[in-house]
Amino acid sequence: MKDDQNVDQEHQKRVQNFQLHIHEDGVQDSEEYPDTVISSYSDPREAQKKREVLADAASADRAKLAHELRSEEKGRKNKSFFRLVWFAMVLMVSLLIGKYMVFGINDMLAVGKQPVNITVDVPKNATADQVAQLLYKNGAIKDITFFKLYGKLTKAPKTYGGGSYQVTTAMDYEALINSIQSNQNRVDTVKVTFTEGMNALDIAAKLEKNGVCPAKDVLSAFNTAKLDESYDMISAITNTSSRYYKLEGYLFPDTYEFFKNEDPVSVAKKLVSNCNQKLTKQMRDKAKEEGYTVDQLVTLASIIQAEAADKDDMYKVSSVLHNRLSSKKVTLQHLDCDSTTFYPYRRKALIPANIRNTYKSKYDTYTVKGLPAGAICNPGSDAINAALNPTDTDYYYFCHDSKGKAYYAETLSAHEANLKKAGLR
Repeated sequence: MKDDQNVDQEHQKRVQNFQLHIHEDGVQDSEEYPDTVISSYSDPREAQKKREVLADAASADRAKLAHELRSEEKGRKNKSFFRLVWFAMVLMVSLLIGKYMVFGINDMLAVGKQPVNITVDVPKNATADQVAQLLYKNGAIKDITFFKLYGKLTKAPKTYGGGSYQVTTAMDYEALINSIQSNQNRVDTVKVTFTEGMNALDIAAKLEKNGVCPAKDVLSAFNTAKLDESYDMISAITNTSSRYYKLEGYLFPDTYEFFKNEDPVSVAKKLVSNCNQKLTKQMRDKAKEEGYTVDQLVTLASIIQAEAADKDDMYKVSSVLHNRLSSKKVTLQHLDCDSTTFYPYRRKALIPANIRNTYKSKYDTYTVKGLPAGAICNPGSDAINAALNPTDTDYYYFCHDSKGKAYYAETLSAHEANLKKAGLR
């Protein structure tokens, strides 16, 4: 009986200690007893363990949340810092670019430069890079990269002809580029004199000796067709394939000013242009009246130039050649002039050794009837005038001794006697 009373008392005690918290909306208070349902039959120790586990979980969640909040705050701070660094870098780069652009533009426009005359030696076919380096080295520009950029944007030449140019340090980029493209500012000039009677080989050798251009390139230019459109007397030449040098006879003897390393065709053009002026309209008209073309006149004058001892002798030599050209005798239809025998070489010793003993010139007037295919040298005005105005004689033969004394004859027998007098037989 006493045991039953103890059980009832214990039960009542548990009921009294049990408190059920219910909100007005009928939901259990989750803050004080989260996710916990306590039965009147629950073990208090188990409930305590569950509360401890839940507390640990809640603490971990709060710690995780705090960490995330700290990370987020740190990220915001880092982001602001990097934005500041990025802005500073952009500002610095902008300032540097701006400073470079100002410097480059001032250099391009030659702002503040003192004018000093300088000479720039540009090699033949120099590249834009080489020119930029040379201008920088000589103080004409201060920024190689900006100059090259300017050249690309303005489509400046990729290569330059070369030469020595006088420029000033106060020139802007455009003026510098134009100056080293034009021959007007070149200072590497040389004067060369060609005397009457020099032939293509002589002229080419002298040009090479004076540094104007290589002889082989000049000789090639003497056969060019590039001057045909500019000069009627050149375009009128129809037997180019039969000639040694197309422009022989038109390379007028005179003193010329050339540039070092000048273009060979430009050289040829200077000589031909001078000849075109010296062969006056009066001369051409008279040649036409006499039945000669300009080319025949030049060819005849070249033989007179090569054969005559002096100016006065030219007119008598001219009379002999005219008489032979108009003669109907077969024996007189060859001009028989020694100056044509080895052309384009002046004498046998100048012929290359490997062909010397078998060489036969296409211009040899001992085998060719009448005038050869072209001139054998370049005559001066005196020889051209003599060709147009021969002395009136009946001479068909002439020769000269070693001192240049002339002997003339009307007959072959008289000529053979003259050869003995001249010491030629």
